[in-house]
Amino acid sequence: QISFRGIKMSHDEFPSEIDGTIEARVLELGVGCVVAPGAKISGIDGMAERVKLGDFCYIGPGVRVMAPEFEIGDYSKIHERSTCHGKHPLIIGRNCWIGPNVMLDSMGGLTIDDNVGIGANSQVWTHMQFGDLVEGCRFFSAKHLYIPKDVWFVAHCIVSPVIIGEKSMALAGSVITSEMLPNHVYGGVPAMDLTSKLGNQFHNRSIKQKLEVMRSLIDEFVKNQPIYEGKLQAVASMKKRVDGVTYFDISTRKKTKNYS
Repeated sequence: QISFRGIKMSHDEFPSEIDGTIEARVLELGVGCVVAPGAKISGIDGMAERVKLGDFCYIGPGVRVMAPEFEIGDYSKIHERSTCHGKHPLIIGRNCWIGPNVMLDSMGGLTIDDNVGIGANSQVWTHMQFGDLVEGCRFFSAKHLYIPKDVWFVAHCIVSPVIIGEKSMALAGSVITSEMLPNHVYGGVPAMDLTSKLGNQFHNRSIKQKLEVMRSLIDEFVKNQPIYEGKLQAVASMKKRVDGVTYFDISTRKKTKNYS
């Protein structure tokens, strides 16, 4: 089967609902994922070779994805009317948030790591190709872009295929044309380093401090959802496990996947 639409696949109480269209030779479908009405995933010119949708991911209304290979990780979201296209694979990690009306270009290839935020109306580009080569146009290029973990483009950003450091941040309206250093904050047209004025995006926390914060968040969640008491625990390592409990390892930022 190479065209998928109207699928409702059940995994206990977590059904996946594909109300948009997926045209792919291979589809790997997680649990609880949603492809909204009007969304379409395909190749840039016909069928995609492979589409992989992670658990509880969301593809919003009117989203158009055109790439030979498309992968989106657990809990990631692409909101309404965003466009993703290119001749090379588009890979999106876990827990990413792509706002509405975003352009993701993978003509040179685009890899987005975990926990990346790309705000509304932003554009991420990996190629510059239009001028007539016969007439001697000098601007014809494509380059793979890797966006590492915890990067945040706040909104209305335009991003070129430059080196981007982990945990870096660009304020609303920024135009990124040069390297972004890790955990630095940028803004402006073209974007300039504002870290000395605004500080870093992230505090430098120890494992112990991270555990304290995560456990307080779990306590707050359980207070509002008492049926999940004891079902989620933050730990510094995965050495000990109890059946029926989901463990979140602070040091690796990974969890046991048992849908508890």
